[in-house]
Amino acid sequence: MFRIRAVESPPDAAGLRKVWHRGARNAELVSEIDGTGRVARHEFTLFDDVLIWERGRGFQTGTAAVAGGTRGAANVSFDLTSDPERLKRVFDALDRYAGRDRIIEHLKELVATTQQGQHPVEDLGAVTGSTRIPDEVKLTPPARSTTSKGLVWIGVGLLLIAMALAILALK
Repeated sequence: MFRIRAVESPPDAAGLRKVWHRGARNAELVSEIDGTGRVARHEFTLFDDVLIWERGRGFQTGTAAVAGGTRGAANVSFDLTSDPERLKRVFDALDRYAGRDRIIEHLKELVATTQQGQHPVEDLGAVTGSTRIPDEVKLTPPARSTTSKGLVWIGVGLLLIAMALAILALK
């Protein structure tokens, strides 16, 4: 995964925050983070492969019910048991990720653990603080300067005055 954009929702009634990550190549990760900063659930989609990890339950794999359709557990045809081929494809995709996002790293470590023959049902520790995703992950739009906007309008005005003067000079 690369070119990640993370978006975070405010906590719901149960205190869970959703953090969405989207990769440039049909990869999407939605993680639910509890009030202590620990992952309660990951839902990772890679093209039409779906991988869900829940604390206390472990991994579940499946495929999107509608190719390229809306994701979410209701739209997944789940495998009877975790499909090792799906887990391998997800492992290969995540193994290339070299960023610093602790949420993606958390999923990457869980998937790597399954490749070693283990079945993790507990998380690997807190991935965020108790109130928000890490600052190095959160992307914020650049602040718009009202000064630069005003300068643009001044420049446009001066250009119009210069054009008017040039037209008058030609008459």
